[in-house]
Amino acid sequence: MEENTLPSRRARLLNPRNFGNFFSTLNPAQNIKEKTKVLLSKVLSSNLFRNFKNRNLILPVAFIIIVILILGGFLFFGRKVVNIVGNENEKPAPSVAKATKIINKEMEFPIKDNKGNVVSTLKYKIETVGLYDSIIVKGQRARAVRGRTFLVLDLKLINQYTQAIEIKTSDYVRLSVNNKNEFLAPDIHNDPVSVQPISTKYTRVGFAINETDRNLKLRVGEISGKKEEISIKF
Repeated sequence: MEENTLPSRRARLLNPRNFGNFFSTLNPAQNIKEKTKVLLSKVLSSNLFRNFKNRNLILPVAFIIIVILILGGFLFFGRKVVNIVGNENEKPAPSVAKATKIINKEMEFPIKDNKGNVVSTLKYKIETVGLYDSIIVKGQRARAVRGRTFLVLDLKLINQYTQAIEIKTSDYVRLSVNNKNEFLAPDIHNDPVSVQPISTKYTRVGFAINETDRNLKLRVGEISGKKEEISIKF
């Protein structure tokens, strides 16, 4: 009689419908860890373990436990991977300045054609200067190392010419620190910057400096032309 009932008992044990009943009783609001614990507790308290002393049931029951553990681990770690990828694809938050200073210094530089003739002028305006511990470069956040910071200039370029122009914004500004008679070129820029005809373009240039640097001084002008100096005090 035991030999006749064993196949039907094993069939009930491995029936997909019976296996699915464990999942249908789960609360959707539970997290993955809680769901896995509930599944195991339901299996351990069910009829599956009442006849566990029968050696013929050991392998099927062990198989179901392993499947539940693998499924719970896959769902848990799989969700973590999805969250990480989602965070990487999110747009970085804008950088927040530690200190800012309004400059509003505007200069005009000649626009020349291929023959060297002046055809129009470019307005080059430094609107503000700020100190940042991190900046956005090509859509990614760059952080200053310990003891260093970024000095960033917000620029406004106005092209009054009827054709598009390209300029190297980093050629028009230099920085001196600690009253040294040496001038640094920008480390950070978007050069060459294209400015469409009769339009305004906003961009930035920046310098990596020491947090202890003082007496900051900008020198603005063409490489071979007249320059103006701007002292910066935060």
